[in-house]
Formats: sequence, structure tokens, C-alpha cells
Amino acid sequence: SKEQLAQQAQKNESFNAGKKSEIYQSVKNGVNGTLVGNGLSQAEATTLSKNFSDIKKELNAKLGNFNNNNNGLKNEPIYAKVNKKKAGQVASHEEPIYAQVAKKVNAKIDRLNQIASGLGGVGQAAGFPLKRHDKVDDLSKVGRSVSPEPIYATIDELDGPFPLKRHDKVDDLSKVGLSRNQELAQKIDNLNQAVSEAKAGFFG
Repeated sequence: SKEQLAQQAQKNESFNAGKKSEIYQSVKNGVNGTLVGNGLSQAEATTLSKNFSDIKKELNAKLGNFNNNNNGLKNEPIYAKVNKKKAGQVASHEEPIYAQVAKKVNAKIDRLNQIASGLGGVGQAAGFPLKRHDKVDDLSKVGRSVSPEPIYATIDELDGPFPLKRHDKVDDLSKVGLSRNQELAQKIDNLNQAVSEAKAGFFG
């Protein structure tokens, strides 16, 4: 049962502790004997052994903290400890590495947006109307300019066959590409044809 296993484990631990204590005492006695044999008095040998004992306790305490990954700094990451030692600062919890990376990426995006806005809204005028936090419901709109009008309707007042203005709505595609003179000539022809048809109907 679990209780029997726990009792056996406790017995083993007690036995090992006693064994270690016996070994330690034997070593201590051997050290004392060696020190006395080398000319020290019993009192001097005992004092020196006690100093060794204190050092051992101190090392055990430090190694125990090291094994628990504390080292007196309570779960502080190893890179935070190193940075603290380099800067001579008090230990403090450092942000996880992914949080630092996210901050740098966001700062880079903000910087690019500032550059784009500083160049006359290049981020939008050059066909990039989407902002960082825009929700894209229709992927067919990605990459389009802010204005949905066709490219031939965005050419203003050029000396050529471009009668359409920026915001004109194109209802009759037969007019696309005609110059103003051609458009007027077509209207005159249409009027002449209407007059001819009216005369023919009236006098016919």
C-alpha cells in the first residue's frame, strides 16, 4: 500500500541520514587526528574543524538555492540575473522574450505608418487602403485604392481623348474615349438625324 511504501521510504531516509552522520563524524575525527599529528593542539584542531563545518553548511545552503533555481532571486529568469549582475541593479522580474519581440514588431509597424503618412499618405494613395487593425471581410478589396472608380475615370484635364472627370459616372460606354469635339459632333449628328426624321414624318 501507499502507507507501507511511505514508511519504508522514511526508514531508508533515516538510515541514510544516520549513515551519513557516522561517515561525517569519522571523517571529522580523522581530520582532527591528522591536524593534531601535524603539530596543532586539540583545541586548534577542533576550531579548524568547526570552521570547515560552517563552510560546509554555507555551501549546502547556497547549493540548495541553486538547485531550486532560486539563488536568492525567487524564480527570476537566468538572463535577468545576468543583466542585473552586469548593471549592478536589484533583481527584478523581466518580461518574457516573446513580449519583448512583440513590442519591437509593433514599434516597427508604427514607424512604417509614420513614414507613410509623412509622404502624403503613401500608405493609402499607392493602393494600400488597409490599416493595421482593419477587419477584412472581402478579400477581393485588398490592394485596391480608396476610390473604387476605374483608372480611366481618374485622369483629369489632360490634352487628349479623356472627356471623363474624376467622379463622373459612366452610363454610356460608347462615349468613353471620345474627345469633346467628337462628342459635340456626335450630338449634332444625332440632332440632325432627329430633325430629318421629324421632317420626314411631318411632310411624308
